Amino acid sequence: METGERTPIFTNTYTTSEETDKQTYRSIRFVWRVAVFLLGAGFLGYLVYWFIRMLQWSALSGRPIYTESLFWICLSGFSIYGFLIVREILAPQLFARRQTKRKIELYGATEITIDAAFYADGAAFHDRASDARLELGYSAVHRLTETKDLFLIRTQQKQLIALSKDGFDGTDIPGFRTFMDQKCPNAKRRWKKAD
Repeated sequence: METGERTPIFTNTYTTSEETDKQTYRSIRFVWRVAVFLLGAGFLGYLVYWFIRMLQWSALSGRPIYTESLFWICLSGFSIYGFLIVREILAPQLFARRQTKRKIELYGATEITIDAAFYADGAAFHDRASDARLELGYSAVHRLTETKDLFLIRTQQKQLIALSKDGFDGTDIPGFRTFMDQKCPNAKRRWKKAD
């Protein structure tokens, strides 16, 4: 892909921040967060079922329920589930702090700015802090995700590129979505509802 004197169809400038790092984390961990919720709901349902079965067994057999063992089983289950919930609540903040620390170590700044240009045959990205450049064909895009403030582009090589919705130069967001849908037909996508 040659980026010489071509005119880009879309351009974007994105400056990272702690809030956008949190949004990025929440987006890439979406499936895990759903799995934790479903695991907890299943566990609670199983506990209720098990408790009802214990009551039925006790009533039929005339033997007492061993409430102490039931208490410890329930406590251990709730503890594990509680740990997973707390982890999912705190993880975005910890991720954002690690990212900020990494940016300071690599670039000497807490924020980095990335310029993006989208052409008919691919996209070009420029990291101002490191002067790194990346050219990307649309066939390499694996997943497109939209958050409150960002578009996230994940490549087949697991690279993650963030674009700020506010960073587009005079572009309507639905137009960018349509453009990416046309250029990346095989990419998985999770767009927000239309504005």
